[in-house]
Parts: sequence; structure tokens; C-alpha cells
Amino acid sequence: MAHQIVNLETLTDILPIVYSADVIQPIVVIGMTGGGKSQFCKTVMRKAFAESKGLTADDIGFITERMAGRDAEVFSGASLPFKGEDGSLAMQSTKPPLILAIERLGTKYTMVLLDELLQANADCQKVCSDMLDPDEHSIGGWALPKGTIVVATGNRTKDKSGANRLLAHLTDRVAMFELKFSIDTWAEWAYANGVNPIVIECAKAYSDEGFFADSVPATDEQYCSPRSLTRASSHLNAFFKMKGNDAYLDGTIRALIAANIGDGATTMLFQYAEIRDQVPTEADIQRNPETALVPDITGHQMIAGHNAIASATDGDSIGQAFKYILRLRTDLQVSMNVRLLKIAGNNGWVSNEPLVNQFLAKYHDLITLGVS
Repeated sequence: MAHQIVNLETLTDILPIVYSADVIQPIVVIGMTGGGKSQFCKTVMRKAFAESKGLTADDIGFITERMAGRDAEVFSGASLPFKGEDGSLAMQSTKPPLILAIERLGTKYTMVLLDELLQANADCQKVCSDMLDPDEHSIGGWALPKGTIVVATGNRTKDKSGANRLLAHLTDRVAMFELKFSIDTWAEWAYANGVNPIVIECAKAYSDEGFFADSVPATDEQYCSPRSLTRASSHLNAFFKMKGNDAYLDGTIRALIAANIGDGATTMLFQYAEIRDQVPTEADIQRNPETALVPDITGHQMIAGHNAIASATDGDSIGQAFKYILRLRTDLQVSMNVRLLKIAGNNGWVSNEPLVNQFLAKYHDLITLGVS
């Protein structure tokens, strides 16, 4: 399946161009299970479409059609017999339920989300073919109401979620993107939506250690995705509410969390919970990198270094993170600041911190990405 792999920022920048075109091409967003694809469509894509019309997101009607396990006939409308004027018997399709739903909304513009399109069977994909063709813009022989646009989501075939390849005659009708997961974007959402801070800090601290599963395990076991971690967080919040914020994380809550995110991620989460008071937070590091706590234990220093890297979001914060990392063990200073500067180079962040230039001069051969 050919598609472009993009981060959330790039896809967000693409949307205004798509929605300003004379003919709006449907966009299909695929990605890891539980990665927030549907939420992206409901929020970011809906807002971008609204802004292209000079409206707010609330002005845009939104309908979600679950595609997995659907029968094509139910989705497109039934064919019923009728008697023609000459008395002959013929078949006529009823108006599809989707069109009836759009009409009931009564909004001038409507976004239709074909959720889990790649989990739909071949017949259902075929029924959707004219919906995904902006020149046809119809379903079951009925034209979609004016002002309706179509978006779709799906999981990757490697995720073992029942996803299929998009039928070949559909791939040249849509723009298909694989949304690359961003820990920073997820963390921003998580802080705003009540996810437990211990969970968020752990996810960021161990983001390079395989905390989130990149793909579904080959064996039948639980794994950590943004969705399963959010569920685990709700249980952790309930546990602390029942027993107090300083309660010891016992085997009962561990079993419940592992039932959501698996044993590996649960072990990382419990390790982090035990030492979180012994390492500085991102805020501590950014507030004063010269005085923020530097742990004595090497493993704790590694987590502190991860927190420093996670705290960098622009040119100014790079300098603060950089200064803190220079207080760690020598081997960690080099490896982690090299990583930090590569991240800066990828994002186009430039720091005016003199120590950064000194480091670049000394270790320029380790920096493979241009950083100035």
C-alpha cells in the first residue's frame, strides 16, 4: 500500500491546501491501533475544513460511519421491487441511511468519517468507491448533499487488526497518509485530558526504550498503545482516589494496569513511579538547569537525561536542557546531547547557548544532521 508517512504537524499544514482546492479530495489517515486517528479527524480536520469556509468547527456537521463488519447493502440502501407505469417489475434503491442522516443534521457543510475503512470487506469498499471519488460524490446511485466531504481512517495491515489493502481502484481517488506517532503531541493532549502525570512522565522518559509498542506483538498479549495507556491511567487515578495519592502501588493495581498495557510497559511504569521523586521533572530542568537535582545512580541519571531531552521544544529550551545534561556522567553528556542536537536539527530549532557551539566544535564528527 503506497502512502506518505507524515507527522501530525505536516498533515495539519497540508489540510488548508486540500480544503482550498476547487475539488476536495478525500483523505485517508492510517496508523497504529489506538493512535488517535479518529480523534484527529473529529478535531483537527474538522477545524481546518471549517476555517476554509470562514466558520467554526461547531458549524460543520460530523457523522461517523463504522465500516468494520458492515454489510454493503445496509450501508448503501436496499433495493426494493416496484411496478413501472407499463406494469413491468423493476428494482429501485432506497435512499441510503447516510444521506438521510446528513439531511437530518441540516448543516450547510458536513464531514463524513468512514472509520476503519481498511477493516471493511471488499463489497463495502466497492460501495464507498463513488463516495471517495470527488467527481462522482455519491453512494448507491444517490448524490451526496452539497457541502459534504469525506475522510477515512484505517489501521496498518501489520497491526493484525483485520485491516485489508485498500482496493486498487480506490487508491488513486484519495490522498493516503500514515500518521507518525508523536510522544510530545500525545503528552500535550494527555495533560489537557486528565491522564495521570506519572503515566505521562513515564511515557516520555521511556519513549526511546520501547514503552509504546510500534506494532502489535506476534504473540497473543496486551501491548501499550496511546489508547490502552489512557485506559490504564483512568484505573491509576481511581486507585489513588480510593487509597490516597501516596498509596503504595500493590499487586492488585499492577495486574489491572498490565491487563491494559502488558507486562513490559507496566514494569517501566512501576519503576518510574518508584523513583519519580529522585529525578527532576521537565519543569525543574527548564526552570533552573544549574541547580536541578542530578541523581547519583546511573540509571536515574539516564531517566533525568530523557526528561531533559523531552523538555526541549524550541531554541531557548534546547539551551536549558543542554546545560543540565552537561552535569551528568561524561558518557551520558555526549550521547544525550548528540541526540538532543539531532532532534533540534530535525525540527529546525536553533540555540544561541554558547555551550552548544563549543560542544559542536568538539564533537562535530558525531553530529550527522546539520545543526547551527
